[in-house]
Amino acid sequence: MLSASSMMDAFRAAFSFAQANPDTIAIGAAVALTSFVGGMALVAVVLVRLPEDYLEQQDEKPFLPGRPAWMRVSARIGKNLLGVLAVAFGIALSLPGVPGPGGLVILIGVMLLDLPGKRRMERRLLGTPKMRAFADRVRARFGRPPLRVQADSRRSSPSRG
Repeated sequence: MLSASSMMDAFRAAFSFAQANPDTIAIGAAVALTSFVGGMALVAVVLVRLPEDYLEQQDEKPFLPGRPAWMRVSARIGKNLLGVLAVAFGIALSLPGVPGPGGLVILIGVMLLDLPGKRRMERRLLGTPKMRAFADRVRARFGRPPLRVQADSRRSSPSRG
């Protein structure tokens, strides 16, 4: 247990640091605010744009059908790079002291990646009560219906347990 004098000493040291380094404090606050707002904006955009039956679909739809092969390959590489960046950003947001929706940003990054078993993992992650409630609240705020979940997906549905 800290004594009152040691708590006062810690407060004085923190106050002295803040007075001596206002630029560092401002940069830290700007990074924290930017990470929180940027993470929330990314999550909102993706959740609102998802079709309501996204979690019910067994297979992914063809990527850029009817386009030249070089365009499909280039776009897939770009999509996977963006997914890796989103996962890395989500991991950073998950660190203690960094504000932002780390778990949801990781989920969005995984949604962009071409991984086997991805859809099953998405159903499980979005099926947790907190994630599902958050996703449905965001979608409702923008006038979108809640995401539907497949009822008979052999243990991959979040509604079974």
